[in-house]
Amino acid sequence: MPFVSIEGIDGSGKSEQVKRLVDHLRALGLSVLQTKEPDGGHLGREVRAILTHADRNLAPAEQLLLVSAARYDHVKNVIRPALANGHWVISDRFVDSTYAFQVAVSDANLHQLFRSATDIVVGTTLPDFTFILDLPLEVAGARRDQRLDDISDPAEATRDFAAIRNGLLEVAIQNPERCHIIDANQQPGEVARDIWRIVERVLRDFPANH
Repeated sequence: MPFVSIEGIDGSGKSEQVKRLVDHLRALGLSVLQTKEPDGGHLGREVRAILTHADRNLAPAEQLLLVSAARYDHVKNVIRPALANGHWVISDRFVDSTYAFQVAVSDANLHQLFRSATDIVVGTTLPDFTFILDLPLEVAGARRDQRLDDISDPAEATRDFAAIRNGLLEVAIQNPERCHIIDANQQPGEVARDIWRIVERVLRDFPANH
């Protein structure tokens, strides 16, 4: 079954698009597992609590290793079993977020660490499709300012979103068959339409599972 990840900087509308895609697939009778990182799996919540603790200022390498530990559990105990049992898997963030949020923003060269950790943690369990929601930084910033939900990640206020955005675009350039850049500077329905146009191409190859 297909494995799909949706990526983007904070304020790009990832959570909304994950929900829309999951709802669309389920409406067609497909079995879908909706998940996210780093919360997915048994370790995810504990790792998120460490990463978002206001009194901690973790280096990118520390963050990378913590997220990778959570991902190992997520892949082993959630994603792979779901795929093996015939479910679509739709994840709000995956390994490309680690590259963008930890490797691309770091003054240290973490590329080798990232590659080694990814080889061990993910192996061949990479998404079949990754949708990178891209939009101007000022638009994403305005959206973050307008959000009504409680933001539990204090690091968001100090993130280098320009470097993160560039990191995601770099991922897309390096992985053109897997990654699709989506113009997120549109209404949510238009973004969902652009994502669906790509997803529906493979539906005939993956019949519905109930």
